[in-house]
Amino acid sequence: MSISDDAVLELIFNPDVQGLPLDSINQSITNTSVCTLSPGRLEELKHLEKDAIKLAEKNETGGALELLNRCIEMEPTYGSAYNNRAQLYRMVHKNDEALHDLNKVISLAEGQPKILKQAYTQRAIIKRQNGDILGSKEDFAIGAKYGNSVARNITIQDNPYAKMCNQVMLQVMSQELNIGSTENKNHP
Repeated sequence: MSISDDAVLELIFNPDVQGLPLDSINQSITNTSVCTLSPGRLEELKHLEKDAIKLAEKNETGGALELLNRCIEMEPTYGSAYNNRAQLYRMVHKNDEALHDLNKVISLAEGQPKILKQAYTQRAIIKRQNGDILGSKEDFAIGAKYGNSVARNITIQDNPYAKMCNQVMLQVMSQELNIGSTENKNHP
């Protein structure tokens, strides 16, 4: 997951954040690890997705949606397009549509952890916003398992044992740093 992907998730959690580049939608464009499409077809789909991202960056969400829809019509099993369209829906506050696409992506993207980590994390965010705390925790845990750093951080924050372990670790490290700095003062 790139820094810009983390920025999209940060925007979703903290909508007051300004100046977020929307190009982070493209995380799954280049991250397909399992693909049965011909190289030419895959390149064509990626090109459409990139064009959709450019339109989204200009706040032309209708045009972006049109291009992502075209990708899905061309290749209904191409998970990346569903994931990107779900992110676009999420950004324009169409959570039901986003959930539908995320469920589809999860069913299509077996063996594609880079797409799945984004899909599960996005779905977890929506579930949490809808009050489905248990479902949200489950999806964050799966997103974390696939390597999404935002999901991992939230999973740790939601786990009381992990919080306690982190606090103990911080105390130990702080004490070690204090002991080390005291020893350095006593030994020239």
